[in-house]
Amino acid sequence: MRDNARMKIDPAAVAARATELATQKRLTIREASIDATGKPDLIRDMKRGRMPSSDRLQALADTLSTTVDFLLGKTPSSVQPGEAPPAGMDRLPRDVPVYGTALGANLEVEDGGSVVQVEQTIIELTEVVDRVLRHPGIAGDMEAYSLTVVGHSMEPRWDDGDPIYITTRRQAAIGDYVVVQIRDGSEEVICALVKKLIGRRSDAYQLEQFNPPIRFWLPVAMVARLHPVLSPRELAGQQ
Repeated sequence: MRDNARMKIDPAAVAARATELATQKRLTIREASIDATGKPDLIRDMKRGRMPSSDRLQALADTLSTTVDFLLGKTPSSVQPGEAPPAGMDRLPRDVPVYGTALGANLEVEDGGSVVQVEQTIIELTEVVDRVLRHPGIAGDMEAYSLTVVGHSMEPRWDDGDPIYITTRRQAAIGDYVVVQIRDGSEEVICALVKKLIGRRSDAYQLEQFNPPIRFWLPVAMVARLHPVLSPRELAGQQ
């Protein structure tokens, strides 16, 4: 980005701020990018290390009702000058724990007599690496937590580095995106799958990943916990 050539700018950090604001406005990063530039990959490209032009960054700031300075990390306030913050947003605490995640080797699952490999995430449930905003929809859900998506198995729904919020308050329904915590022979959680729940029977869950496209059955015996990922509408408190 020419106007900021002398600044040390981390495009991924800019993308993270944009992603959180898009979530607050109940937009996907694709929708926010299209609204700002007419093309779907503006925020995704920043996650991959590419900064947009000043005009495109300003257009994104306008879409997200914020300022370029906030997106660049030069100011802590996301509110445009002279504009009131969204109702209640200035009072929301930043206390939702983000647990550590990393990409693990593919998990081999036997499905229909054949072995399929699905992308898995190493999850450190005792390691809080950050705290993120407690949105209105989880104001009273003190067990809610957040993870950072790693890998590419759920693109285009989520890109590598996207934040997700997870609740323990309700049972996952068919069609939900879910975090499936996988255990070893004991109750210890060794990894997690971030997938879509598309089927259920007494002894197994049917899950889907998008990239590469795979549908598979995961035995219930392997599952320590299965939690739904909250949608933007749920985070905003709109059921």
